[in-house]
Amino acid sequence: MRWIKQYLSLLIPLIALLVGIESILVVNRAVNSHEELIGKNYAIVIVSNSNIDINNIKEKIPEVSSIIEIDSSAILNDINAQFKDSAFNNLKPSLPLFYSLKLNTFPNHQKIKKIEQNLKNIENIIRVESFSKSHSQTYKILVLLKGCVLVLSSLIFILSLLLMIKQIEVWRFEHSERMEIMTYFGAPSKFKNAPLYKLALIDSIIASISVILAVIFLANSPKITLITSMLGIEIFNLNNFITDYLILLASAYIISMLSVFMVILFQKEP
Repeated sequence: MRWIKQYLSLLIPLIALLVGIESILVVNRAVNSHEELIGKNYAIVIVSNSNIDINNIKEKIPEVSSIIEIDSSAILNDINAQFKDSAFNNLKPSLPLFYSLKLNTFPNHQKIKKIEQNLKNIENIIRVESFSKSHSQTYKILVLLKGCVLVLSSLIFILSLLLMIKQIEVWRFEHSERMEIMTYFGAPSKFKNAPLYKLALIDSIIASISVILAVIFLANSPKITLITSMLGIEIFNLNNFITDYLILLASAYIISMLSVFMVILFQKEP
């Protein structure tokens, strides 16, 4: 029963720490996926007096992915209904052309303003509509979400790390008599602290497996599946689970060993 308490005393804060790391991974993946989705759907409308050469645009704006002429037949039909055929035929050649410009990246507000200004400087372009206001609001929400998760996870990380160090100190104090005897017999530090290294390694494996199994369970729950499908994003797949597990395992092992080294380094020998 005592050894179970020893493992749990380090395991619980380690799991809490890994939950914070996994939260950052999942939210960043979700935000990046949503940014990519918005980037694909986001378009800048260009009004021009003549045909636009995409190569000319790309020379000034490398972020351009495609430029498609907008079909204005519906608008022309509405105009035609209000004019006589002769008047409409005279008006039609003077009507501007409309284009939809798409980017290959999700731009921030400053980038949009720069792209908009570069487009306005191109000859024959008479108007540019970037919908920067609504785009800026969406971008700020994504940045705010990232920031909130990062701050919360950082707090969890710090508190869990301090708790882990304290638990290791308690464990070392409980075994001080055994370690003192080994010191008298001239045992090196790595042998005296071998059980502590073993404890950190086993707890790292158990904690990382526990967290990734919990994530897999939540990812397959109906509510999470519904939310991801509504947002049109994919953040849970086999490759992501494998990558996350390796990151969690490496993080848990490094943090556990770092905690052990800190306790050994700053605590006096028994």
